[in-house]
Amino acid sequence: MTGASAQFKRQLPRNFALQILLFGTQVGIGIWLVPYLIQHVGIVAYGLITLAAVLTDYVGIVSQSIAVAVNRFLTISLQRNDLLEANRIFSTAFFTNLAIGLAQLPFFFVFIWYADSILTIPHALHHDMVILLVCSAATFVMNLVASIFGVPLYANNRLDILRMIDIARYLLRAGGIVTLFIMFEPSLRYVGYVYVCSSLLLLSTQAIISKRLAPTLRLGLRHYDWGKIRQLVGMSGWTLINSIGGLLFLQTDIFVCNRFIGPAAAGEYAALLQWPTLIRAGGAIIAAVAAPMLMIYYARSELGQVVRLSQASVRALALAVAVPIAIICLTSSTLLRLWLGPGFTHLAPLMVVMLFHLVINVGVVPLLNVQVSMNKVRKPAVVTLITGALNLALAIAFITFFDWGIYGVAIAGAIALTAKNAIWMPIYTAGIMHKPWHTFIKPYMSAVGIFLGVSALGATINQFVTHESLISTILYSVSLSALGYVAAWLILPKDDRRVVLSMLPARFRARPEYATNLRRINQDDTKKI
Repeated sequence: MTGASAQFKRQLPRNFALQILLFGTQVGIGIWLVPYLIQHVGIVAYGLITLAAVLTDYVGIVSQSIAVAVNRFLTISLQRNDLLEANRIFSTAFFTNLAIGLAQLPFFFVFIWYADSILTIPHALHHDMVILLVCSAATFVMNLVASIFGVPLYANNRLDILRMIDIARYLLRAGGIVTLFIMFEPSLRYVGYVYVCSSLLLLSTQAIISKRLAPTLRLGLRHYDWGKIRQLVGMSGWTLINSIGGLLFLQTDIFVCNRFIGPAAAGEYAALLQWPTLIRAGGAIIAAVAAPMLMIYYARSELGQVVRLSQASVRALALAVAVPIAIICLTSSTLLRLWLGPGFTHLAPLMVVMLFHLVINVGVVPLLNVQVSMNKVRKPAVVTLITGALNLALAIAFITFFDWGIYGVAIAGAIALTAKNAIWMPIYTAGIMHKPWHTFIKPYMSAVGIFLGVSALGATINQFVTHESLISTILYSVSLSALGYVAAWLILPKDDRRVVLSMLPARFRARPEYATNLRRINQDDTKKI
């Protein structure tokens, strides 16, 4: 076992445990906060909060695009003990990010000044919406700078610390909103104030932790290297284009609803979007566990390990999301009634349309890490931008010419995203690795089978048993989940089971049942040999 593999094995359970805790935090706060905001500020204002969050999401794609390139080059430099190169990359990325953030301020000024012309904003909410947009712009700059301080943690495979910071961000924002609503009154402006204060606090925290973890990395203009700009921008530029295409997939939906249907429809769509967002967040968290190791394997030219880990990640992730997606689709009507109220149950079919395709479209997320590791991001960026524009065009067409309303928006997203993720991305990734075209398609097909199986079983049960109460819905969901994950475990190949078992914390791996499972897997492999 190489030193990198040993370090990965030691850190993996801790990283995975914090990833799961972060996802649990996102689920808990997301499920609770949406009805809380709708109840206190109304469905229209909630839609505007989500639209203002597009600015925060915009910083997310900009910072993530730059961080992807910095992560790659800094990880390789640290793995090769090239501290001079690492300091050049770190300082160049920091001051470049700061300059980009400040350069965006005129854009934000124009957007906020003409917000009435760009968005449909009720007159009574206009003043608070402007304050919220200003706060979102300030958050943009702070988060952009903070993203660079997360790079040393990523390069050292300390995703557990990054996830603890993310958990603190969610808790601070939710707690701050409730506190200000109680102390003063429910208002959009207080949401903006909380965003600014929490971002400032976490920027300081991340900078301090980064300095302690990587004391050899020093910020300074003397380390700024104009030559590195081309290297970083060359990769991050294409990654940014790819992320803009992703933004056309994920955030233009609410804008289209607001502009072409109305603010109330945008609010309804934004509320339901919470569930696809949580599924995507959970998928990203699971995919992120193996991302640093893919970088390290590639840096050490262990390409066989890159292929094996990528296949295992796609299969495990697709199976992991297939079961909850099937259950949410089966219980969508009851779920909406219990969550938001009887007035939202008519949106149950919309929830199904927004969710079902994510079995594949989230399952292939680990392949993005392969493309980044190999610096093959140009073609994916172009394809993502094209399909993102296709999504926007289809959504407008379905509303304008077919009168499909918000269902047209969801159908457009399903078509465009599936064309890119389920078909093009696996074939392209296999091609750049000189593997058969179906190398990364077979891993997610088993998840499609699990999704269909759980859906068929659940639909059959629904014919004989009703589950209208919270308790009965929980029992129904837990039972289906248990059956679904048992089937998923049986489908997993032996090597993938080892990866899953290795993610368990040390105290669980020390238990007799863990040793028994691992011994059984090894005995099965021995028999095959």
